Amino acid sequence: MPPDKKRHGSQVAEPGSRPKTSAAAKQAGSPVRILKGSGVKRQQAPLAPASVFGPVGRRKSWWYTYRCRICGAHLFGRAKTLDAVTGERRAGCGHRITVMAARIYTQPEPGAVA
Repeated sequence: MPPDKKRHGSQVAEPGSRPKTSAAAKQAGSPVRILKGSGVKRQQAPLAPASVFGPVGRRKSWWYTYRCRICGAHLFGRAKTLDAVTGERRAGCGHRITVMAARIYTQPEPGAVA
């Protein structure tokens, strides 16, 4: 076997060359985020639409449920404010996702006309 070849036909990277990004990521046109200071590119986390339930009675926090787009797990979370519900986070299943408030359920204000 020639010295510039590894097993299974893959080639050894030339000295001083940069690692190549995957061709699938380039073709898909998926958004890529550059991490500050590290020079590493990372794909944006998939969007997970959530159902958000407002505070009711003695409960002071917002509850939200969503489904992980990677593994399909149904997850639950709590936040102190409605703005804290949305954003990028690591889900309970371990995947990195971006939560978006798709449906918001709240109680009507007392005295409001329906």
